[in-house]
Amino acid sequence: MKITNLSIKNQLTITFILISSIIIFVVTYFNFYSSIEQKKDSFIQNSLIEANLLAEFVVTPLIFDDIEGAEDILNKVTKDNNILNKVTKDNNILKIVIYDNNRNIFAQYNPSNILTPINKKFKGYYFDNKKSEFLNFGTLKILMPLNNLEKQYGTLYIEKSTEIITNILKKVFKDLIVFILILLFIIYIISTVLSNYLLKPILYLAKTSEEIAKTRDYKIRVTYNSKNEIASLYKAFNFLLVDIEKLTVNLENQVIYRTKELNNKKELLEKSLKDLKETQEQLIQSEKMSALGNLVSGLAHEVNTPLGNAITSSSIIQKESNHLLEDIKNNTLKRSIMESRLFILSESSHLLVRTLDYASNLIKSFKQISVDQITNDIREFNIKDYIKEIFLTNSNKLKSIPVKIIIKCEEDGLLIKTSPGVIAQIFNNLIQNSIIHGFNNFKNNARIKVIISSKKDMINIVYEDNGQGIDLNIKESVFEPFITTKRNSGGTGLGLNIVYNLIYQRLKGSLTLTSKKDVGTKFVIEIPKIYSNEEEI
Repeated sequence: MKITNLSIKNQLTITFILISSIIIFVVTYFNFYSSIEQKKDSFIQNSLIEANLLAEFVVTPLIFDDIEGAEDILNKVTKDNNILNKVTKDNNILKIVIYDNNRNIFAQYNPSNILTPINKKFKGYYFDNKKSEFLNFGTLKILMPLNNLEKQYGTLYIEKSTEIITNILKKVFKDLIVFILILLFIIYIISTVLSNYLLKPILYLAKTSEEIAKTRDYKIRVTYNSKNEIASLYKAFNFLLVDIEKLTVNLENQVIYRTKELNNKKELLEKSLKDLKETQEQLIQSEKMSALGNLVSGLAHEVNTPLGNAITSSSIIQKESNHLLEDIKNNTLKRSIMESRLFILSESSHLLVRTLDYASNLIKSFKQISVDQITNDIREFNIKDYIKEIFLTNSNKLKSIPVKIIIKCEEDGLLIKTSPGVIAQIFNNLIQNSIIHGFNNFKNNARIKVIISSKKDMINIVYEDNGQGIDLNIKESVFEPFITTKRNSGGTGLGLNIVYNLIYQRLKGSLTLTSKKDVGTKFVIEIPKIYSNEEEI
């Protein structure tokens, strides 16, 4: 249950308890944390004092190589506690080792046979073998030099259990929990009494408000015999009732006026939406005609080269044929000359056939794509071959960069039934976008890759270039109309907006974009294999 669903009385009580609980928790936490640190520091200081006292006692046996004396001192420290004035009577010492200067064991107290290799770089003290148990600090390890008259004779190593600290802190923790629970219970009683006292006039005001809302009787007034803030609230509530009583007189007229105004605005919005759709359709048609014009211009330039080669080849064939006929008439034809002229005729004829075949394919592709863009008819076609024809009609622009084209299809002969004109318009805009934006002043090897795949009733087309990528400032709004970074260079900002609308509105598909600066841009297009509503095309 949400706290906002409770009564204001319960909310006030809960809020008061929560705030008090937070304050108590914070204070208790820092107090308990301070106690932990205090006990820990006290334990360390006492342990260091013991270690210093023990060091003073055992350095003499070490100097005189008295092993028995050293072991006797260690046994007395850990059992009788006479030497250290009963500082260690808690029996927390686990292990004491006296090392000579070569770090060899001179004497030790190790009843549990604890094997603890000592790090030669370790000096001072630290806690080791800390367990996951609550408030367990593990083992305190102390390492200090055994000196006499500023000369070191060895090293004293001590291990002590911290169980005594753990037990003390656990008891303190339990006492704190009991104290907190008692304190919270007292706070609950106090908060309940206070909320009843403070909220009584407010609850009365709320009950009166509910009654007015049900009866619509705005002549009711409330009274409160006091001069505090609640009295001001009652006074303000009465003023509001007076104002509401006046406002209700004109409310119906205002509702009628606003309703009429909203209806007028609705009609204007519907008309604006209709005009917007018509404008969008005109923009798409305009962009289509513009693309077709560019297609014609590119085709003329592209066909010019093979036709020029064909004219040159035919001229060479005519010239060599005339020379050959002249030599035959004059009976001056030699075998070597004939072979040479026939070789030239053969090469020229091959070049003529290739160039004319290329021009024929180019014109055929242009004819099919241009008709598709004008008619928008629905037909079945090979998607990979059709995309190749689109790139072929744009070859003049792509060669000027130049761009390497890679087209792959996971399924040979993959057929799709939709509007090829829409497909052509989409790819023409994507190619134009790559040329103008992706490969503008591009220094690396330009590449456009198209990967086609099929899954159930959908076609997935990935169009990717390795250009400059899309500027981060416009990446999120790149499909909106009139968004462009090339406005001063002739860019309209409509290309990708048209692509977006054609895919979503015409083909009922989806489009996603990923782009990274200086890495490239990728468009993932997903459309149905068979267009279901042909009338909308």
